[in-house]
Amino acid sequence: SPTLPGGPCDVIVDDITYITEPFLRDGVVAQTVDQVAAQGVTYFSSAGNFGKQSYESVFTGVTNSSVIATGQIHRYGSTAADIYQSVNLKPGSYTIVLQWSDEFSSLGSATGVQTDMDLYLLGANGFTLFGFNRSNLFGDPFEVCPFTVEQETNAKIMVVRAAGTSNVRFKYIIFRGDATILDYQTGNSSIVGHPNANG
Repeated sequence: SPTLPGGPCDVIVDDITYITEPFLRDGVVAQTVDQVAAQGVTYFSSAGNFGKQSYESVFTGVTNSSVIATGQIHRYGSTAADIYQSVNLKPGSYTIVLQWSDEFSSLGSATGVQTDMDLYLLGANGFTLFGFNRSNLFGDPFEVCPFTVEQETNAKIMVVRAAGTSNVRFKYIIFRGDATILDYQTGNSSIVGHPNANG
């Protein structure tokens, strides 16, 4: 059993969310949970309070140079025009994290990211409010997107494959902020990272 200053631990409880912990595979913390559980420790972790504030899919790309000059845009629906997901945003601070199924340099991968994904938030009129589009190539497959909303508004989320050719599985979670996904809500789980570990 793991040992802390007071002696061996039989039960571990946490309520921590690491927003950059891998969503679509087990990272270091999830692997450690499984290791201590295999030693007979009972491990409890909170599921989080993110409810239905998540979207997950395999990337289906369409090219639309009138919207974005390079790369492909994820198609949410069945037609090439279905490139936006509508969300209602109440006033407050937001943090959205986008991750995709690629290699993590920080977990020891020699290659790291080979597909670069970006997330954009647009106004209801289609004009880009801002984009989180740093180059992730050879690093880790995530974008962290913090922003503040002054007044309640409807907006659109757009996911872009800026580099690479793989149709990767991707997921985003709205970790902070009072948002409602208005369409293409597929009921995906928002439980990720070590709370989702087998142990």
